[in-house]
Amino acid sequence: MLTCCVLSVVIGGLLWSRKQANQHANKLLASLLFIYAYIYFVTVLITDGGIVYVPHLFRTAAPLNYLIGPLIFLYVRASLLSATRPHYRRYAWLFLPALLNIIEFIPFYAQSATYKLDRLQSLATVHNSLFTIREGLLPPQFHLIGYSLSSLIYSLLAARLWWRYRRQEGQNPHSNPVFANWLSTFVLVHVSVNLVWVIEMPFVRYIGFGNLTMNITYTIAQLTICLYILRRPALLYGAYTLSRPEPARTPIEPPTIIPADRSVIQDQDLMASADPAELERDIQDKLRQLEQYMASQQPYLQPRLSLADVSVATRIPPYLLSAMLNRVLGLDFRDYVNAHRVRHLCQLLEGNKYAHLTLEGISTQAGFSSKTTFYRAFQKHTGVTPAQYLLNSDLSNN
Repeated sequence: MLTCCVLSVVIGGLLWSRKQANQHANKLLASLLFIYAYIYFVTVLITDGGIVYVPHLFRTAAPLNYLIGPLIFLYVRASLLSATRPHYRRYAWLFLPALLNIIEFIPFYAQSATYKLDRLQSLATVHNSLFTIREGLLPPQFHLIGYSLSSLIYSLLAARLWWRYRRQEGQNPHSNPVFANWLSTFVLVHVSVNLVWVIEMPFVRYIGFGNLTMNITYTIAQLTICLYILRRPALLYGAYTLSRPEPARTPIEPPTIIPADRSVIQDQDLMASADPAELERDIQDKLRQLEQYMASQQPYLQPRLSLADVSVATRIPPYLLSAMLNRVLGLDFRDYVNAHRVRHLCQLLEGNKYAHLTLEGISTQAGFSSKTTFYRAFQKHTGVTPAQYLLNSDLSNN
């Protein structure tokens, strides 16, 4: 159990610190792992007797159980929709049960260490204390049932989201199979574990191993998730996207294909072909795959989009992706992404949806994070300044 705590903290820290396009979803997953780690850390202290040295930690982890279900649901939702900005106000009510539970426990939290040690000593002689413990105003078992049903219901809602997504989208050729398998496993593990616990909960209360059964059940879930991520490190460094394709406002023309320099493109799979025509077709296919991915997923709207992110999503090796952009399209990765951002920004300027914003404000909607970069990229790819572009657009409309 302590191993699970350490793994959860390490993996959660990596997910939280990684600067990736879908950073919001990663932080939700990291938060879930941190909560798992703290709950089991306190459980280890209680089981091994270490809680007597820090009695004020007793029951501090309990309300966090109400956060597990919402985080499962929000993580799956953010992953499927590639949500880049948290909607705190919209979903804040999901965390209300945890807040109410904390408020209910405040009188107990305010008690002295001596009082809590006496309480711990009295519970030490009780079998299945989880079914009889009561520190707030509500009757015993109320929160245990609430924690369990909350996690199960939100896990089922997450599974429903995933099922509807797969049913509607089918096998998207531009989605990431590594991430798709991970999300399936994540949902299945949580649905299975929570369903098993809810089914066995009415029975284990009558045996002497109720607490142990619950701990083992959820430890299996936590350990499975941590080991899965460790065995597939791509989840830590870039396998982040499986978002619903959104049609572009205007069709994006395929890139102009310039005959590739075979000495530069050194992908082993491509070079295995001795036919130059076959090699050229492979390169063009990869470029079309890249352009279709950029058009449907619009990853350029992410300010910190990296070459590694696109490489993982399209399954084109980074060195090959960079070589194709440099030698075939004559652009480096940053210029290529900025070209898409400028094109998207021009589409925004043609509408009135963002008329209340300044040019700099609209540029952030297109993925630019720097005013200087925005102006330089816009003039490079359009040949005019943003102000001149707006003036020309107004003149053409009049």
